[in-house]
Formats: sequence, structure tokens, C-alpha cells
Amino acid sequence: MNHKNCTIQKISKNCGFSLLELMVIMTIFAVLAGIGVVSVTKYLPKYRKQAACRRVLSDLVNARIYAIKKQKSQTVFIKDNTYKIKETGNTSNIYLTRDFASDYHWNGVTIQSQTNPILNTDGTINNISTINVNCGGSEPLSITMTITGNLKIVE
Repeated sequence: MNHKNCTIQKISKNCGFSLLELMVIMTIFAVLAGIGVVSVTKYLPKYRKQAACRRVLSDLVNARIYAIKKQKSQTVFIKDNTYKIKETGNTSNIYLTRDFASDYHWNGVTIQSQTNPILNTDGTINNISTINVNCGGSEPLSITMTITGNLKIVE
């Protein structure tokens, strides 16, 4: 074996990154994070609207089941960003109160209905209404109901 052509390289003690290299990488990460924050905040009202609509639908379904189980009709009172579900005829017996501004810190979520739906003990619904849920300037989502008690979200 010929050892003349073999050279042993010294291990350099200058291993690692320079301050300039670290600053460049940090700047790139900061720019990417800034772009990500802007894109997330752009879609936040849409996601809040969808989540609020699903929450209202879930609460209505649960209140309907409660009305059937306990044999006590429930009335849904909707105003601005809050709604209450109470036993019909008994204002002191509240099944549920939901306020999106205080419960979830979702300012700007609005809920509107023309009437106060009544969830009956046989599963049907009186005072049928469309419940509109909105957040921001986009088109509202609607919860539709039928007399037979079917509830669904419509865009």
C-alpha cells in the first residue's frame, strides 16, 4: 500500500455556525411565520362561524332529546350572540345558556332567528324558524328545521 499520496486532514476547531448565518436563518423563519399568521387570521371568522353553527345545532339536538326524555317542552330564545333554552312556561328552569363572546371569546359571532322555536315532548318542533349564524362579513350559515324535528346546516 502506498502511503505517499495519503494525507491526514486536520480537524478544524471552527465547527458550527457563524452569527451571520444564524441571523439569516432567523430572518427567513420570521418572514415565513408572518405569512402564516396573516393567512390564519384571514380565515378565522369563517372557522368560527362554522364552529358556532355546529355548536348551535348540537345544543338544539341535545335539547330536543332532553325534551323527549324528561317530557318537558323546551323553548329556544335567541338574541344577538346568545341563546337560552328554557322549559316552556317555566322561566326559572333553564336547560342551557350559551354566549359565544364570553364562553369562547368569539366576538363578532351573531345568531338570529325570527321566532322562538319550541322543542316538543314528542320530538316535533313548533314555531319553525331558520337560525342564521354569522361571523365577519361573509355569508351566514343557516340551521333549518322541519316540523318533524329534523335539523340541518345549510350554506
